[in-house]
Amino acid sequence: MFGRRRHEIGDRPNPTEPIGIGAQVVVMPDPSAADQWEGEPSGVVVAPGDNNIVAYPGLTFGGPTRWLVAFDELQFTADGRGPFEQATVGSWRLVPVPQVGQDGPE
Repeated sequence: MFGRRRHEIGDRPNPTEPIGIGAQVVVMPDPSAADQWEGEPSGVVVAPGDNNIVAYPGLTFGGPTRWLVAFDELQFTADGRGPFEQATVGSWRLVPVPQVGQDGPE
């Protein structure tokens, strides 16, 4: 009843699960975005994105938080541009990947 549920690809991010440096994430599609990724790339958050105060990750200039994600493999945009090794992505598009054995059947 009070247990945490597993994220499935396609779930929206849970604001109670923090994203930060070292988090393994999946980048979710955003139909309103001008640049779309091919599929749902995964990777690791390696640094604050371009709108953060560097000494204080997560503190923004009034806008949403962004993170620099290093992809697990080279990624392309839906229109064929790339390959990209990393990209700055808004936190609203990131879903944490559950760790192996976490929230799984016992």
